[in-house]
Amino acid sequence: MAIRMILPSRNNPVLLTAAILLGTSMAQAQPTDLALALDRTESARTVRNLQILLAHHVEAGDWAAAAELFAPDATADWNGETVKGRAAIRADLQRRLGGGGAKGDLHTILALSPVVTLAPNGDHARARWHEVGLFGGAGVTDNWTGGIYENSYVRQHGQWRIAGLSYRPQFKGSYAQGWRNAVPDLKVTPYHYEAATVGAPATLTAAPGSKAPLLAPAELAARARRLADEDAVRNLQNSYGYYVDRRMWDDVVDLFAPDGSYASAEIGSYVGPAAIRAALEREGPAGLAHGDLNDHILTNLLVCVAPDGRTARARGLDFGWTGNNAGKAWWSLTLFDNLFEKAGNVWRLKAVRQYPRMRTDSRTSWDAGLQPTPAPGRAPDAAAPAEPTLIASCPAPAAAGPLDPAEARARIDAAAASVAIDNASNAFGNYIDDFEWANLSKVFTRDGLREAPGVGFYRTPERIFRMQSTRYGKLASPRTNIPIHARIQPVIHVSADGQSAHFRVRLMQFNSALASSGGVMGGIYEDQARLEDGVWRLSFVEIDHYLQTRGYADLWTNVPEGLGQRMLPNVGALRDFPPDAPLVGEVAAPYPAVGKMWFHYANPVSGRRPPLMTPKTQGVRSGSPEESGQ
Repeated sequence: MAIRMILPSRNNPVLLTAAILLGTSMAQAQPTDLALALDRTESARTVRNLQILLAHHVEAGDWAAAAELFAPDATADWNGETVKGRAAIRADLQRRLGGGGAKGDLHTILALSPVVTLAPNGDHARARWHEVGLFGGAGVTDNWTGGIYENSYVRQHGQWRIAGLSYRPQFKGSYAQGWRNAVPDLKVTPYHYEAATVGAPATLTAAPGSKAPLLAPAELAARARRLADEDAVRNLQNSYGYYVDRRMWDDVVDLFAPDGSYASAEIGSYVGPAAIRAALEREGPAGLAHGDLNDHILTNLLVCVAPDGRTARARGLDFGWTGNNAGKAWWSLTLFDNLFEKAGNVWRLKAVRQYPRMRTDSRTSWDAGLQPTPAPGRAPDAAAPAEPTLIASCPAPAAAGPLDPAEARARIDAAAASVAIDNASNAFGNYIDDFEWANLSKVFTRDGLREAPGVGFYRTPERIFRMQSTRYGKLASPRTNIPIHARIQPVIHVSADGQSAHFRVRLMQFNSALASSGGVMGGIYEDQARLEDGVWRLSFVEIDHYLQTRGYADLWTNVPEGLGQRMLPNVGALRDFPPDAPLVGEVAAPYPAVGKMWFHYANPVSGRRPPLMTPKTQGVRSGSPEESGQ
């Protein structure tokens, strides 16, 4: 089972027209034919998966497979150094990303925060990505790297390929010293998208006269069902990660089938609820104690649903930030390749399978080897399974009974919405990084609410623009500091009527500077979006920061009490411009104290409600999960 990069070719493709892509009024856009809507939705998601698959091939050191993801005449531009053609790209990828070159060396790129735009003709696409790289081995000087891709993609003979890779570095550095800015003046990497339309779903952006592929009703139904299943599995996998972060072991165990299993190459395989709980508790008892950090950041996620729609696989990376303020800070990297099954209409975990790549404390190089974790309090039931092959292709879904056209439309539109909402969410983070306050305000609805941390909420794009401009000012020149807001690990629930959504994303923030090593921050957004004039826009954005660090040397150790409150940015600048609504949730990052944490959804398998469930304060949010059917 795997992600297939082949989709039906389109009939009579229309030439890409920038005027259509950027200039058509979304308020006048009309829903496309069902088959065309399906094709465009699958294409946008395939482009996203294509880039993630490249990251998996890099992690595996399979440079030939990585090069095959590129078009025959593709180019790779590394900040002005360009190569062309698959053979040259293969050699260049291995040289640049191959670590020290020995077996077991670390060469990992985390593909983050995609903004994927499908062209009106359906055969071209653009995507912007953040990347964090982790490299190790003899002769490697840059153990850390970070930058932005603005890539192009093309569909040739029904198959999507990377047409152009364009990378601009932001930071780099050694394991011992940490990362710093890669260049003296960090220029803004131009955006391929427009703020006003970045959240337009692919179903509404086809060129006039686009021809739909010919699909039998049974095939259309099967592919529409698969889109919904993929999103359900993705939400389940990402929810698993959030529960593990907080050591919510009851909720983690709830996600498993009764005969489910948890396996790690380090400790073996544990079967059934009691054994799974014992394996989980090697990380500590339920809940976080003062000073604990247990972040398991999930990235590079690929989902493949089996042809019968009853089982699935999800493969990705777990980037761990763990430890204790009074103890050690640990980095870890673990490949996971998990199995899922559907019971009735509910997806649940069948098997968690983990394969550690790196684990080291912050004072030791990850080249020193995998440092052990505590063993569970009971023996395993079996040895851990061998690492499965990479998800590289995914069989087509088996023909199924036809769907009512309205139900098929709802499933396709919800799948397209998940990409569009993620686009708007990630564009919002990009605009924060680059002090693009006018563009940031355009990704909000006309009555949208944006939290100013430590101050309150501002309503409407006009007031959000004024708040951001007043508080943070203009982009510095030269730019020697940057806060990189990667909004990742989405759990997106689109309402039954397809007009609104609640979604959760993680903030993984890498701060970088020219004169000193950088640090990290962590937070959780519980946001809302709404379809307005044919574009998904943010209607409510609220952040609970939970981690603020002082720099690379200590990371999340030796953090003084109240640091988050003291490091709130320029609260006084808004003294004469009061907010429209008060703060809700955490005012500032509480670490090393354990902050409160809200969820907009109940456990997706058991229905267990979290201790704290949004909305946090009635009258501030534009709706509640109950009101939107979540």
